[in-house]
Amino acid sequence: MQSTLEQLENNRVLLKLEADPQEVADAFNQAYKKVVKQVSVPGFRKGKVPRFILEQQFGKEVLYQDAVEYLVSKSYYEAIVEHKLEPIENPKIDFEDEIEEGKPFKFQAEVEVLPEVKLGAYKEVDVEKEQPVVTDEEVEQELKMLQERHAELVATDKQALEKGDFAVIDFEGYLNEKAFPGGAAQGYTIEVGAGRFIPGFEEGLIGMAPAEERDLNLTFPEDYHQKDLAGQEVVFKVKLHEIKTKELPTLDDDFAKEQGEYETLDDFKAHLRKRLQERKDHEADHKFEDEVIKQVVAGSTVNLTDTLINRELEHLIHRMEHDLEARGLKLEEYLTHTEQTMEQFRDQLRPQAEERVKTDLVLSAVAQAEGITVSEDELKDRIGYLLQFYPPELREDILKGKNRDFVEGVRSSLEREKTVKLLVGFVAPEEEAETTADVDQKEEEVKEE
Repeated sequence: MQSTLEQLENNRVLLKLEADPQEVADAFNQAYKKVVKQVSVPGFRKGKVPRFILEQQFGKEVLYQDAVEYLVSKSYYEAIVEHKLEPIENPKIDFEDEIEEGKPFKFQAEVEVLPEVKLGAYKEVDVEKEQPVVTDEEVEQELKMLQERHAELVATDKQALEKGDFAVIDFEGYLNEKAFPGGAAQGYTIEVGAGRFIPGFEEGLIGMAPAEERDLNLTFPEDYHQKDLAGQEVVFKVKLHEIKTKELPTLDDDFAKEQGEYETLDDFKAHLRKRLQERKDHEADHKFEDEVIKQVVAGSTVNLTDTLINRELEHLIHRMEHDLEARGLKLEEYLTHTEQTMEQFRDQLRPQAEERVKTDLVLSAVAQAEGITVSEDELKDRIGYLLQFYPPELREDILKGKNRDFVEGVRSSLEREKTVKLLVGFVAPEEEAETTADVDQKEEEVKEE
């Protein structure tokens, strides 16, 4: 098989291929072996009809389609390997002549391939890493948050509801003197002044006494998410059952002991400081890595086309649908709520898709330039880690090699991690070899599946 490569516009190439007469003869033989198993000829067992008899009965044309499919598939694959191409779509095949034994067979294959990446000076990017410090105020703020979390609501003998109190109420909303769906609750506890209800509702409760009933004449905001209520004047009939106040625990050694194995409040504060420092360090590492990648990508040149971008767009939309379903919503409902069409939604996501595609291509190019590979032991270890998050039936399929996409996805993720680690090392060689992206990527792989 002979092949020549012609570069076209927009990452497309044209392969001109020619199979010699012997390759054409081999293709006809392969076609015969396939067709003979599918036909029946009187006097012969199925699959045992000699080729010349088969051609007499059905004509030589019966072998053409399978011979062409075999020859095109084989020749195209060999040309892709020879020219080191990475197609991202199925090829468009054009034939010069019909296939005929004893003659060469010529055809052309046009296909879009991965774009060329021109890397910039990726070893010389200039990024300064933050060195975060936890302040005493941040420790106290964390302590206050825990104190609030452990607060208890206690009954009070107050006879007038005030801002900051908690009210236990029954309420029901009426639109045009008819109760509307979702506008009622019994024994509901609300923090007065927290701003969780529509404007005027919580303020209208102030001054109420236990057992008092009150009508609140309110108007829903114009931008309220429930369109049939947006801008509507309604009446909420409210009954106050009980007034409660928040009781905070004392921040002392006893409080510290309740949080774990801490003898004193100072011990617990030291623990909070350490935890906050780890969190800040992790965020700083992540921000640093993101900035390194961002600069490496910005310094590289890639000619993107719609094929890869649209593919990534579909991936992002699929993930969005999955996330919404986890919250009991459909994408159509989300689009209605945000007042946008699918086309507008795609336009909104497009810059993100472009950046993700370019980043993947640049990191892949760096990996190739630096000879980064993933060993079978590394792949096996990562798959073993991930399998603990999967049900037994899926684990079994993966271990039996029935899910090659999963395995290749893990391989790609590992290659990316090693590439990011290398880039970080160029910028800050004193840093630890492991990057925060390692753990995050493991979690992302689980979510993806």
